[in-house]
Amino acid sequence: MEKNMKENFKKLERRVFDSLNDTDLERINYELSKIDGSTLVSGVGGSSVVSDYASKILSQKNKIITRNTEPRDFRYLDTDVYKNVLACSYSGNNLGVDVAFDNDLQHYLLASKPSEKKGVVSLNYNCSDKEKSFVSLAATLIPCSILLNYYIDNRWYRIIDDLDSYDFDFDPSCDVFEIFSGYDTSTASKYLESTMVESGIGIPVVHDKYSYIHGRSTLSTVGNNIAIFFDSGTEWDKALLEELHKYYKEVIVLNRRLAGTHVLGYKTDLFGEYNLLLECMYLTKYIAEKKQKDLSGVDYNPIVKKLYKYHGEL
Repeated sequence: MEKNMKENFKKLERRVFDSLNDTDLERINYELSKIDGSTLVSGVGGSSVVSDYASKILSQKNKIITRNTEPRDFRYLDTDVYKNVLACSYSGNNLGVDVAFDNDLQHYLLASKPSEKKGVVSLNYNCSDKEKSFVSLAATLIPCSILLNYYIDNRWYRIIDDLDSYDFDFDPSCDVFEIFSGYDTSTASKYLESTMVESGIGIPVVHDKYSYIHGRSTLSTVGNNIAIFFDSGTEWDKALLEELHKYYKEVIVLNRRLAGTHVLGYKTDLFGEYNLLLECMYLTKYIAEKKQKDLSGVDYNPIVKKLYKYHGEL
């Protein structure tokens, strides 16, 4: 299959379904449930979206302290205060995983194939139809679906029922995309920010919604910008939205769709954020199409060929 964005979106739901159907979810749920104590969660690129989501899942489901961590940070963190490391990586074999596991903590790997390293607990899932894409779509959504299945107690059929597509209608030409987010929507905003940068479809700036009024609002007065607002329905969100339309070319509002998981007793609806992540995938598809770009076949910087397989010290 050629690297084709439309084809990858067309196959996205089927790839998620097949992976959930073919993976030993009971075993993964069991291993995830045993993770106890403070835990570092790590990923890079598309897998940093997965690691952000995993850190929230483990924090809420297992009632433990977690921290989403870039691989290079392991060189500078005091890892002795943590008990576990969960590395998220589609291939399971890169420098980021090696660095994350270069310590005496208990190691877990969430990947498409089992680890060959001794002492690593492998949480491997099946992906029979391999995705060819520069920007990770199925490679991001599948492990997030695996994690969500653990969160909602092995009711993965609900995930498939919620895999809708989304439509947009606006002119995406602008100087900057200003993204309004926070902890409750960080997984979705991380995907949006990294995908815009990796594909070159726009320049993103991510604002914490409250920090925005402490000087960051200046940016909207010096450029022709578009606001992308993750609406969680709070009073503060309403107050912001009443004002933002005055200062931006467009304000794109993405509503976090509640899926009933709040009945489990958690403060943050991680099913809703999963839906928001999916909506952001279709948003980047729309922007790419309008700008005649392809998220799967990106003309990337030649520096990638030289540095992507670097294996020295970080």
